[in-house]
Amino acid sequence: MALPRYHLLASAALGGLMWAATQQRRAAAAPLISGFLVDFDHLADYALTQLGVAEDKILLAAHGWEYVPLWWVADRLLGMRGGLVLGYVVHLSIDQLSNEKRSRLAYFVAYRAKQRFRADQLGPRDVKQRHQWRKASPIGLLKWL
Repeated sequence: MALPRYHLLASAALGGLMWAATQQRRAAAAPLISGFLVDFDHLADYALTQLGVAEDKILLAAHGWEYVPLWWVADRLLGMRGGLVLGYVVHLSIDQLSNEKRSRLAYFVAYRAKQRFRADQLGPRDVKQRHQWRKASPIGLLKWL
């Protein structure tokens, strides 16, 4: 499972490369936004589980290969020199390669929607191990960082 700290390390490394290539702070910060902060969409899934609204669903609303063109457009409009799109692609690549999933298409929002965002499509097959972070206390979430 790709823990947030791995995304942070990868984003920081990419930010360092962007700094070395451009000497621009915004280009260096861009991978942290798209490669690390994008994981804040997990908080929506956490809240839905804590509220008992969607324990058998997982949205991951900001995790989808469909968004790459949007990141590219934002990157160009904000002058981030490729940092936004690269950070996002690295993030999704790490997730795609390291997280257990039932289909190679699991990181497409359209595919997850077709599957009705069923939580059993991502994470370990063992129900007791699947998405444990969503059942943790707010303080217990620190374990998953």
